[in-house]
Amino acid sequence: MTRTVDAPKTKAPVITAADYFAAKLAYEMTPWTLKGLIVDGKATSCGLQPSAVCVLDVRSPDAYRQGHVPGAISIPLAELSGKIVSLPKNKTIVTYCANITCALAPKAALELAQKGFKVMELYGGIATWQEYGFPIEKKS
Repeated sequence: MTRTVDAPKTKAPVITAADYFAAKLAYEMTPWTLKGLIVDGKATSCGLQPSAVCVLDVRSPDAYRQGHVPGAISIPLAELSGKIVSLPKNKTIVTYCANITCALAPKAALELAQKGFKVMELYGGIATWQEYGFPIEKKS
């Protein structure tokens, strides 16, 4: 008796690739755009004003002290749930972590979005910010 095995079934994607990339771009902020907002004080082409953003560093306190985006506040991801009430609901929260492969910022952005915050992620994290030679602040 010959037995046949069906090929594994794959699920159709929930969204199309075009929808995914459109959404991805809508919720990512480039280092150039963030620098324009917080360092240069310029509004963005999408209408964000410098006063309308809150930059959130979700790395460890040590990493934050060694260097962070100017004006960023430090709330490590593990502490975010307990400190979420301290974040402004009337601003766009821009999360960032170490680099493009770090998952802390997207996890923070997801948690914030699920709680009703306007949120974006800094593309490339602090590593890309520094690669461009943008200023950092240090805490002693």
